[in-house]
Amino acid sequence: MVRMVYNFVVNNKKIFIVSILLSILAIKLDPYSWIGIILLIFLIAFQIYSTKNFILFFILSLLVVSSDISETLRIVLNTSALIFLMYVFFKDYGLQINSYPKLPSIIKGYVSFTIVIMVFSSLFSDNILTGFDETLRQILFFVMWYILFAYLSEEKDSYNYVLVLISAGAIVAIIIIYSFIVSDISIYLLQTQGIIHEGGSFKNVTAAAGIFAVTIPLTFILLLLNLKMNKILTYSLYAILLIQVIGLFLTNSRSGLMAVFISISIILFILNRKTFKRFILFASLSFILFYFILPSISELFAIYFRTDRVFENTRYYLWNMSIGIIIDNPIWGTGPGQFKNFMYHHIPVMLGSWDESQIAWIFKNAGLGESHNFFLFRTAELGFLGLLGAILLPAIFIHLSFKVMKRNFYNRRNYYLLVGIFSLGIGMLIRSFFESTGLLSHGWITRDLPFWICFAIIIHFYVIRTEKIQKK
Repeated sequence: MVRMVYNFVVNNKKIFIVSILLSILAIKLDPYSWIGIILLIFLIAFQIYSTKNFILFFILSLLVVSSDISETLRIVLNTSALIFLMYVFFKDYGLQINSYPKLPSIIKGYVSFTIVIMVFSSLFSDNILTGFDETLRQILFFVMWYILFAYLSEEKDSYNYVLVLISAGAIVAIIIIYSFIVSDISIYLLQTQGIIHEGGSFKNVTAAAGIFAVTIPLTFILLLLNLKMNKILTYSLYAILLIQVIGLFLTNSRSGLMAVFISISIILFILNRKTFKRFILFASLSFILFYFILPSISELFAIYFRTDRVFENTRYYLWNMSIGIIIDNPIWGTGPGQFKNFMYHHIPVMLGSWDESQIAWIFKNAGLGESHNFFLFRTAELGFLGLLGAILLPAIFIHLSFKVMKRNFYNRRNYYLLVGIFSLGIGMLIRSFFESTGLLSHGWITRDLPFWICFAIIIHFYVIRTEKIQKK
């Protein structure tokens, strides 16, 4: 055993020397000593795992660790991930562009269109540097996403990506559940006001709910695939699904819950109409029973879903402000990342009021997407072309999804997976009418990466089938 450890150290002495130096440097840079630990873990993982497994490790780290724990941590992690991913990509593919995995023309066109409108919007904005900073982040996101797509070379790679997304969802859920249990404030609010609003390592609970909106449908589709085939795997998936559902409920994100409900409904509608009818009937009867017949449960239901605020929601003010900003900036918008600078020009409530305090909280704490509507967000910041881009994204996703589902209809395993991804995409689309992030948020990794990984799988199956047809 000692000999094996010795040989491992000798064979990988470069990695250990660099790791030790980084660790020493990090200790000297206290209180950021943990940066050295993160880099040490990455470097060791890079040596131990194969390239594809290393990429899976990075995806998990980006979604779980790169949350709202620390701005510095997020920057270090994202930068490290991009550098390592670019390194392994060029190591494997070199500089021969012709050998790179090909994206469909429609995707290349959409990515180019997105970048171009962000550049022009930045040039015509009040703060060009902020605009270009957001544009650069979006470009780097697309680069990272393309590298992830490039390593979808086999069918099993798609399932590995799905499994790592599900793992991330389960870990985020466990963190949320743990945070809720140990938080005195959360327990106090639940006992006194019936309010639950736990995000774990995410300051914005809707961000965590956005991850669940992707991972819960994926877990459900794998459960359907393995039902009655492997008992251990089936029970494990049941447990993971339950943990994620509990995590989602603790976030108290109505848009997240709605997205999951819609996704599950579409999955059942496509794959099993009889079960779909039972599911809808059960949901309808449960709603009637809990909301109209049992007063005590009805009260809890009303508190949890905040039904008293359906017609007095801060979102309505934000939508009103967004429309005002769009009217003033119809062509190029405010510029990427500059919506916040125009918010108080169109505030529809009195300063100092309770409603204004809610808007002020969003102004101070929302990192992006203050519109709380994906289409208004893209239009307000990027103008009319931003709205066009916002419409094109789901349209392209649905178009490609239909094609690959039709082509894989007789392959049960692939068909189920593609139906699951299509369904979660529709759920995310409906969610986007109430949340700005989750589809395309100027390269915000924790918000957008889950959806785009699923989109990459759809594109992968589309490219495979297209190549087979061309060869014939």
